[in-house]
Amino acid sequence: MTISNRDALVELMMIPPTVTPLHILTSVSVMAMALIAVWKSSNDRASREKLLPPMAQCGFIRMIMKATSPDGPWFVLRLARSALGTIYRIRMTPFGLGPDFVVACDAKFAQSVLRDPENDKPTVFYKHFDSFTGDAPSLLTSEGHRWYHARKATFPAFSSKYVKRVNSIILEQVNQWVQEVLIPNHVEKEEPFEIAAALVRQVLKGISAAGFEYEMSNEEVELLLEEWEIIHKEIAKRFKNPLRQMFLPFTPSGQRYALALVRAHEFSKKVLKNYRALKDPKEGTIISLIANNPNYESDDDRIAEISLFFFAGHDTTGYTLAWTILELAKNPSEQSKLRNAVQNKSSDEWRNVLELQCAVKEGLRLHPVVAGGTWRVLKNDMKTDKYFFVKGTHIYIPFLAIFRNEEYVDKPDEFIPSRWVDPSDDLCSASFPFSLGRRNCMGQSLATAELYNCLATLIAGFEFAVYDEGKVDYFTSLKPVGAKLIAKKL
Repeated sequence: MTISNRDALVELMMIPPTVTPLHILTSVSVMAMALIAVWKSSNDRASREKLLPPMAQCGFIRMIMKATSPDGPWFVLRLARSALGTIYRIRMTPFGLGPDFVVACDAKFAQSVLRDPENDKPTVFYKHFDSFTGDAPSLLTSEGHRWYHARKATFPAFSSKYVKRVNSIILEQVNQWVQEVLIPNHVEKEEPFEIAAALVRQVLKGISAAGFEYEMSNEEVELLLEEWEIIHKEIAKRFKNPLRQMFLPFTPSGQRYALALVRAHEFSKKVLKNYRALKDPKEGTIISLIANNPNYESDDDRIAEISLFFFAGHDTTGYTLAWTILELAKNPSEQSKLRNAVQNKSSDEWRNVLELQCAVKEGLRLHPVVAGGTWRVLKNDMKTDKYFFVKGTHIYIPFLAIFRNEEYVDKPDEFIPSRWVDPSDDLCSASFPFSLGRRNCMGQSLATAELYNCLATLIAGFEFAVYDEGKVDYFTSLKPVGAKLIAKKL
């Protein structure tokens, strides 16, 4: 069998013998179009890069480690005060994979993102908190129908009538602590006391009694706070190392974490059981609205919501109150000014006292308990005067960095309550401690009322001085750990 020279050449080139000039022209055209598409794509990417904020020069591993450390809120603030500016990108994935991650320290841009009802929370940053509620979705972590019916069901619990009742019970709890603990153990003995630890415990007991019709013992308070601390520390470690949970069940710390979850879950279960055993339960309480809502699929969902309300209710109020009193103790003139304003007023008049309103607003601005803020995923393209953000961009909204933005707030790191006497539009826009939009804190009216009453009661009756400023700690909450005060009865 003979093979022609042409056949041998065709076989060598692996080109079918039937190839015609038209085939070759078509192939060349396709290749040219592909090259043009690649070039255009490169140009488009380059053009889009020009419309994006600058990238922080920090690798994704270091970024994750810094963002989840106690220094996280201040790290973000330092970057915002650098040449980067108040809107910048960060690396949250290896090799730049996934969506853009943008930090929004500019108040007006952050507000526009929060107020858009279509923007959701990104699951990747909130799924770890489901373990806190027994792996059941809660108001904090859910979206869609689950979130909507839970919020709608529990919102009536924060009506003015309910707020007044809860307020009176918490104030009662604080006054009891003053008479039974503060005066005999600290005032009369001139001994310092840890302000945050004391107030967080009293607020927790007050919320339990008023919102859940459950009287917590001191032992239960200590147990629950200890278990929450263990859970939070483990969640922080998971943020840094997502693979950790694969090996966690086989380690001593993992077994202790599992026990903490069980104990926290059992406490919330006990609260629900206690309510159902009441002969004459009150209407309109948080527990009544959760227990009697048929939209929850199971008691596990109800227990998850109970756990969330317990934590969120005591944590923000207790630590905000502690931070504000600590700042007043560090600023005696501001403390005297506030005392003179509230001393001759009845408790019904306190919420209308300007000096009290200013002190609370400044405490919330300077030390936002949720200092790390929140995340949103853009559901649509968005642009500002300088930048363009595509749909799917993850926007980080860090409260502490926004509330201390020098472009909006004069001397942002100082405690100056008088700045709120006649606040500028910029100042007002740069402080939203209860967030904004459809996912704002629905308990803000209750929290504000608690802060007014508890702060006025303590400042009117005592003079506080700093014994030890303690240190700042942060993961989910900003805490003045170890801060101690000396109280003198007036």
